[in-house]
Amino acid sequence: MRNCRIGRRINGILIVDKPKGPTSNDIVQQLKRLMNANKVGHLGTLDPMATGVLPIVFGEATKFSQYGLDSRKIYRARVQFGSATDTLDAAGTVVATKPISLPLEKDVVSVLNTLTGPIMQIPPMVSALKHQGQPLYKWARKGQIIERPPRAINIYSNQFLAMNSVDGWLDIRVHCSKGTYIRSLAETIGEMLGNLAHLSQLSRESSGGYDLSGAMPLQLLNETLIKHADNSHIDMLPIDSLLVHLPKIEFVENECMMLIQGKKVSGKACDFCGTMRAYFKDSSFIGLVTVESNGEVVAKRMLSPTAAGMRGSPDLGH
Repeated sequence: MRNCRIGRRINGILIVDKPKGPTSNDIVQQLKRLMNANKVGHLGTLDPMATGVLPIVFGEATKFSQYGLDSRKIYRARVQFGSATDTLDAAGTVVATKPISLPLEKDVVSVLNTLTGPIMQIPPMVSALKHQGQPLYKWARKGQIIERPPRAINIYSNQFLAMNSVDGWLDIRVHCSKGTYIRSLAETIGEMLGNLAHLSQLSRESSGGYDLSGAMPLQLLNETLIKHADNSHIDMLPIDSLLVHLPKIEFVENECMMLIQGKKVSGKACDFCGTMRAYFKDSSFIGLVTVESNGEVVAKRMLSPTAAGMRGSPDLGH
């Protein structure tokens, strides 16, 4: 009979400062093992070559992952001129080169301004997007190029930081919507400046309101977890830190239990209609609800009673 490893019920969010090398899933599996957690995920993949903010969600926090995946991101990126790669970044094989002729800063700024706001972007072939049930990168490995329709993204700001005329690189800071491929952006910047280019460095500085100032380096995190097996020296963020952009509504205990059980609550006077964060007596977060125009409240995504603290045993992370 196979041994089924359940793990501890840990609820909360941990912000990791990812180093170069491991995949996002590598880090998830590593933390799941070290913390003996039963359920772990992450909020937005970072490629192995990328560094920076990687929010890790545990237990009941995974129910709200989509709100992190849909959030805005801020990246610091280095665009290397003079060569193109098959993956559009430094992890790939160089497929073309061209003598570097760096433009004037004003011309770079003009291109960055053009690539700001709502734009259409063609996803790279080496990506996890699927075609006929298979990720595009698997088709790319077979040497097949799949037609990819452009997708709408939003670049809120595209800031010039520095440029090096000797080594031929450009540093930018990009504040963007979900679904933005910085690799593709680097290639486009090169094309618009009359050169070849690829992404040579990438660091995510912010994701869903979490930034590097609150992120723990992976090596330090691993050392702490190995030294303190009970996770007592790890400060996890509460689940609702992922949802602070949503308005808040409070309920008494019996209303909380009704919502957690999937029942409607009536007669709640509220100036807002839509998704709201729900709380028990201004204390425990219990989940997300939808407030309708007639004053009825419907459960949208709720914590379990134990995780919500409704039975006197709140889990780690609350």
